[in-house]
Amino acid sequence: MTVSLLPTRPSSTPHATVALDLTGLGARTHDPSGDLPVEKADLARLASYTRAAHDAGVDFVALGDRFRLRSDHAVRPEGWRDPVLAARRIGPHAGTAGIVPAVPLRRGDLTAVADELAQVPHNGSWAGVQLGAPGAGRDALAAALRAVTSARDRRTGGRAPAPRVVLPVSTAEEVELAGEFGDVVRIREHDLEWARELRYAVRAAARTAGRPEVRVLVDLHTVISTDRAAARERAGLVADIAGDDAPWAGALSAVGTVQDAADTVQTWLTAGAADGFVVLPGSLPADVLALLRGLLPELRARGLVAEQAVADRPTVRRAAAAGAAGATGGAGRATPAAVRAVRTTAGTRDRVLAATPVA
Repeated sequence: MTVSLLPTRPSSTPHATVALDLTGLGARTHDPSGDLPVEKADLARLASYTRAAHDAGVDFVALGDRFRLRSDHAVRPEGWRDPVLAARRIGPHAGTAGIVPAVPLRRGDLTAVADELAQVPHNGSWAGVQLGAPGAGRDALAAALRAVTSARDRRTGGRAPAPRVVLPVSTAEEVELAGEFGDVVRIREHDLEWARELRYAVRAAARTAGRPEVRVLVDLHTVISTDRAAARERAGLVADIAGDDAPWAGALSAVGTVQDAADTVQTWLTAGAADGFVVLPGSLPADVLALLRGLLPELRARGLVAEQAVADRPTVRRAAAAGAAGATGGAGRATPAAVRAVRTTAGTRDRVLAATPVA
């Protein structure tokens, strides 16, 4: 078999994949021996954010391996399972949103977590699992995928599609594994040139393995305000609060206005350094709102995000509008009651999202 060393020339500009990392909605872990009370993650809030993200056009929501359901992590050795448990619990309440929880390959019994993962509803949407750990080899990755596939087949009788596999990549060995097993790759890199080299290497590895092209997503830390000075000031405050162990350490950063963030995204996409981004919001809900109501519409206006994919998503507004259509008169005009129903439903969603407290 002959393997082409050249990528396929695209017939048109591909649209970006945009994901949102909501690991920050987990409980803040601390030493339980102190006087601080045990904090629990608000899963209702997580489900609301996930629904809102999907309605706005986000492809999937990621829950990283630092997500915790409780803050007393030191006495919970099974805490590594929390991203999957959270995905399973919010799945029935998160609409048709795609959820991608992280599973470290070197922790505990993957059979149990695979059964939990099999219960995460797909609903015909983007869904997957992020697998990885520094130094985890091919055998560990293959065993994890077999466990996930077997558990889902047992639960669904083989009818449900296999979850997409997301793999973090930073080393040469991980590049090869991503080409063989991954559907999507996450890289954390702020240097455009090196990110482009990683992306080319991953796609070349996939061609060598005889697999479809793998999409490479770059982690993007965002702090977005109405002007650059305000964004820089808030970014400094957020950094001081997060400390040296910030969840976005080492990631590409976009601090400024919506247009500034969109320029960063466009520059990396056109340079061939990324197929999309996983957004790590600097603060909640401010930077999630900035993504959903500012950055995504701007990217859509620039032709960088697929318009049709967003237009087809079932949202509260469109669901209410569909209900109102059934209450129209013979001339095709909605009755006053139907119009009020649409406005009330849409307004309620806006007020709930805008009133979400800061994390």
